[in-house]
Amino acid sequence: MDLPAGAGVNWQGIKDAGFGPVAADLFPDHSAPHGEERHRVDFNEPLPFADERFAAVLCSEGIEHHPAQGQLIAEFSRVLKPGGNLLITTPNLLSLRARVSFLMTGHYNTKWGPLTEVSQRWPSKDGTGYFIGHAHMIDALELRFVLKLHGFSVLSATTAKYSASSVLLAPLLFIPVWLAAKRFLRRELSDDSEIRRDLNRLLLSPDMLFGKKLIMLARKVG
Repeated sequence: MDLPAGAGVNWQGIKDAGFGPVAADLFPDHSAPHGEERHRVDFNEPLPFADERFAAVLCSEGIEHHPAQGQLIAEFSRVLKPGGNLLITTPNLLSLRARVSFLMTGHYNTKWGPLTEVSQRWPSKDGTGYFIGHAHMIDALELRFVLKLHGFSVLSATTAKYSASSVLLAPLLFIPVWLAAKRFLRRELSDDSEIRRDLNRLLLSPDMLFGKKLIMLARKVG
């Protein structure tokens, strides 16, 4: 399942990976080639699919638009087969660029301006409602937490492309960020070395420090 399928940009890649894709979107007519399986889905509602239908779920650039992310992850778990994979992509809030932007302005990306009812709320194409933009951002630590709560094991957290701004900030910020993260984790998780190592990899991996996008792969336990 590809949700939200959007304009179908992931469709060919899903097929190339060996899956029989199902497009799910509010406007499914534009999300898959004619004749392929597609469904009109509002992911704020229970997903209209049977339990354990899918071997894998892709949620590309969608979770940051959802006001109840635990509810969405629970639905993904319901429709996934045991051992099925969930791949989520979303803007990376742990990059050095995003951290500096939030420190200076209170917003992770100054290019998009502040979060307001004007800048992140748009009427739908059919006039029946409206879209919410990047109003519910989630970072790698939060996403890991929600996935764990709903029975997933996290396999990897990677990125697709480095941010030039984050790379340029590295000489100035890498050592302070590294020291602060180490101290924070050691203080708060002194009795749980396994979780501490896991979070340390998330906070200080090059992909998280420099990546524009968070790509998290998780597996439904069972």
